[in-house]
Amino acid sequence: MKQMKRIKFLLIAIVLIAAYSCFDDPVEQEQIDYTPAREAALLAEYIDTLEERDYNVDTAAVGIYYVIAETGEGAYVQVGDSIGIEYTGFIPENGYVFDTSAKHYVNGLWKFRYIPGEGLIPGFEAALSLLNEGTEGLFIIPSGMAYGATGSGAIPPYTTIAFQIKLVAIYE
Repeated sequence: MKQMKRIKFLLIAIVLIAAYSCFDDPVEQEQIDYTPAREAALLAEYIDTLEERDYNVDTAAVGIYYVIAETGEGAYVQVGDSIGIEYTGFIPENGYVFDTSAKHYVNGLWKFRYIPGEGLIPGFEAALSLLNEGTEGLFIIPSGMAYGATGSGAIPPYTTIAFQIKLVAIYE
């Protein structure tokens, strides 16, 4: 049952990504004026779309949004824990996948020590703090908790990003 729920959640996420990828012609994207107002409008539209599809979108105190697809068990991630996660990062507006653990790590599992302030964007750190072992969710991170006014690589300025994250394990 949990596997079916997870598959259904992933399929809906892919459909949403594909739907948003149809909104902008790639030629027109080069001419977009990325502003906080534009980001806010797109973020509101994305959240509304999830809610219209009956997803329970919650908001963390730091300002990220999330949908838990599968609830895990056990302790939540604590500072200093060694953890293993699977993730895919994408831009909700157009579905562009900018990073995935499957490209970098054996079996797609990234193992590292969770220490806030050491290389992760604040929104990703906040997402990790919401996970216990086995939990999987979609985490929507506004630019203020990600790459802000400057962007990063293929991520334009003032762009909301999202991560599909699963906490596979907390290691001793």
